[in-house]
Amino acid sequence: MEWLVYADSAVSGAALGPTYLNFRRSGKNRSFTTSATTDSEQGSQEMKYSLIVFAGLIFVAGKLDAAELFGRNTEAPFAYLSGGERSWQLTDQPLVAGERLTHSSTLPDGLEVQLNRNGRLTVKASSGLQEKLDLDIQLHRPDGIQAKQKLKLLPAPPDRPITYLSDQLDDLIRIFRDSGTGKWKPVTRDAFDQYFRRLQSHGVRRIIVWPSAFPILSDPKNYGVENWSRFEKQARAILESEELNRVLYDDRAFAPYEWHGLLMRFRLNPAWGRMYAQSATDHGVALTISHHPFEHALMKYYVIPVFDTKGRFLWNFLPGANPKVNSEPQDVAFTHYREILKASGKHAHAELQSITFAAVPESKPQAIERKHLRIFAAQAPPIARKSFVLLRDNSGTFQVVRFEKIADRVEAQRVELQDWSLKVQDDGSIHIGNLKRPNDHRYLIVRRGDAGTESLQLPVELPVSARSRAGSPLGRINAHWSLAETNAENATTRLGGITATGSYRTDFQAIENSFRLVRRSGKPLRSLGNDEIVIDFGSDWSPEMMDYNRKAARRLAISEIKTALAIPAFDEIVINTRSHTQLAGSSGDGELGVQTIAHHRRRGKNYFHLGIDRAYAPLSVAQSPSIQTLLKDASNAAIAKITDWQPGEWQGTCQSQSDGYPWRFARNAKVAQGVRLLMQDLEQEFPETRIRVMIPPRAAVENAVKRALEKMSNPKGGKYDARYYRFLCSGLNQIPPIGEGMSMLDLDGLRAQPMLLGLRDLPDDGPISLFVDAYLKNQSDNHGSSYQGPKSFFYEAQYTLRMKDKAAATSRREQIIRNLLARPEIKEVILYEAANWVYDLPVDNPHRYLEP
Repeated sequence: MEWLVYADSAVSGAALGPTYLNFRRSGKNRSFTTSATTDSEQGSQEMKYSLIVFAGLIFVAGKLDAAELFGRNTEAPFAYLSGGERSWQLTDQPLVAGERLTHSSTLPDGLEVQLNRNGRLTVKASSGLQEKLDLDIQLHRPDGIQAKQKLKLLPAPPDRPITYLSDQLDDLIRIFRDSGTGKWKPVTRDAFDQYFRRLQSHGVRRIIVWPSAFPILSDPKNYGVENWSRFEKQARAILESEELNRVLYDDRAFAPYEWHGLLMRFRLNPAWGRMYAQSATDHGVALTISHHPFEHALMKYYVIPVFDTKGRFLWNFLPGANPKVNSEPQDVAFTHYREILKASGKHAHAELQSITFAAVPESKPQAIERKHLRIFAAQAPPIARKSFVLLRDNSGTFQVVRFEKIADRVEAQRVELQDWSLKVQDDGSIHIGNLKRPNDHRYLIVRRGDAGTESLQLPVELPVSARSRAGSPLGRINAHWSLAETNAENATTRLGGITATGSYRTDFQAIENSFRLVRRSGKPLRSLGNDEIVIDFGSDWSPEMMDYNRKAARRLAISEIKTALAIPAFDEIVINTRSHTQLAGSSGDGELGVQTIAHHRRRGKNYFHLGIDRAYAPLSVAQSPSIQTLLKDASNAAIAKITDWQPGEWQGTCQSQSDGYPWRFARNAKVAQGVRLLMQDLEQEFPETRIRVMIPPRAAVENAVKRALEKMSNPKGGKYDARYYRFLCSGLNQIPPIGEGMSMLDLDGLRAQPMLLGLRDLPDDGPISLFVDAYLKNQSDNHGSSYQGPKSFFYEAQYTLRMKDKAAATSRREQIIRNLLARPEIKEVILYEAANWVYDLPVDNPHRYLEP
């Protein structure tokens, strides 16, 4: 297969044709050979497939000797230093013999411009100079051809006590995707330069960079040779798929797997990440590496099943997870409560015995027998036939295929369960016993039998429960309708892998779609027909959450951080709480108690999402006193506190054993213990490096503030209420059911600097003062850290940039920031997320509101 990648090299006044770079797969190892050709030569070559996308995501071979002005010089201004000197690179290489770089602008007094043969612009400005001007640049060539650009010069603001927190992926999308055309721009040095020039114009000298769960700045040695090889082969299969690329790039609409392709290319081309960091260094912008203890796989969104040619499920390729986490979660990740029970000798409580389809008021006993149902164990859930999956052939080569190509073979791998019993209760519930689920088959799939069962009906809200051989509940499971794939809408109730449109659909979206569609009729019951019921008991290990009580997990984190710190510009570490760890859930807890989400929705009631991620915990949680008590009791009621949802369990705070939810508390305590061990290892590994850690408000703060809000007068009338707290805490950067353990982090004996995780949007002054006062007081001892000094305050204010009344939102946001910085305990405000602030604020000194 050949790729045609176009890179426009035309220069003003020149008759130069485009330069092409051909990529040819050679041999089983898929190595690449390259050749540069001219327009006419290209026309004579036979191409299997020409793809004019990701233009320049690969550097152009056979580059002309002449220097060129960077094409993106004009996108962002050049902020000079009043009373100082600053320089920037304007050309892609030093000038060659006979080339000259000049300007033709009239300069104000006190401003000096130098252009040298290295292609650099240097501006020296006298103190107090505040002139803005256009600088007309000309690159002269020996043949008389000129390349011209008009650059913007403006005075740089003073350094601001503002830091941006970057989700690096979002930055890369803003840098490289042309939203007007839907096409991708070349990965070149000047693409990063214009980004960091924007920061110079903002007076921002540091950004905290989260390089994704699988860092863009990667070293294959961190993950093991085989693990990296598997990632690379699967990634290249996706990047080289002609059919998938047509889906992704023939339309200007933005598909999520476009940016996954971008990330894969960055990871496979480490020079690009180093180019980013070098540009930061050259622009005087320091970089902080941010590491997230949670959110290591993004399985809420991105899961691609992998099969062999016989249809056997091999594993899930998780493009958001690093290769070690993806391939060997048993070494580093949270484990399912089943494995904890087994490790504690409680096998009978961990193994499935029965499932029950509970009745609803409209249910009636049905005359059904075993012949009316078939029950299968499966390693993979139902998958939409038009979606893309990965297929490994006998040689170990991977390719992207439509699932329909192997669907029948995959379905044939399901294991039909035998010898189970069936009983219909008087209230219409259906009990199925004597089930033997193979350990490596996480799904049960229930479908109609061969006998006439058109009239078999089940509640649309699908209340399903399971019991162990010991009789204890096997809860924290998911169940949903997988509708017969008779149309595209029904297909959305099935896993998408990579969907037919290049998007994603995991079990999270499949469950949501399922209950939305089955409720559409308004009827309480639904005929099973050709649909299937999918019951997910969860995998044994969750790649989503790292267990830092385990040395392998800490070593992995340190190796990734060490890789970043070895690159220019990176000089400090932040351990953050940011998390998408809210996996699929078919149940919710609210005023109606623990019910399926369809139950709550049918009655128009709010509920708290209960994701299957809550079934996982650090392996050492079995040694927690609260869990030990339950394991020693070993009664069904005691074990249920580990294995099943408890009403109210995941609402409010749970940072004390006395809160009454032993499973949640034990998880939190072990998270805090594991992160503390990570902090200790980091301080030992990097003794001279500043280390900061985001510590969310502890329970004492949250609960006291909520109580006080209920008594506080609202200027708009009445009182505030506890729900107003949602504006005082971070909604995106902490999901308490997993991140709450960070609130319990003990820094005693450490030097790490605690950070304050604070506001969102535009709360009122009274509640802000109440919250910040309580938070600062609670953290006044730095939770045991030896650090003494002011702190950083995190503000999730990016949505205020999109508010309808932008002027009012801007004024209010700026006042909040000024008030925070007026406190002696706070020296810096961290704004999330960088892409919004860098591109959506005015480029010229947008933080001037901080001037005296």
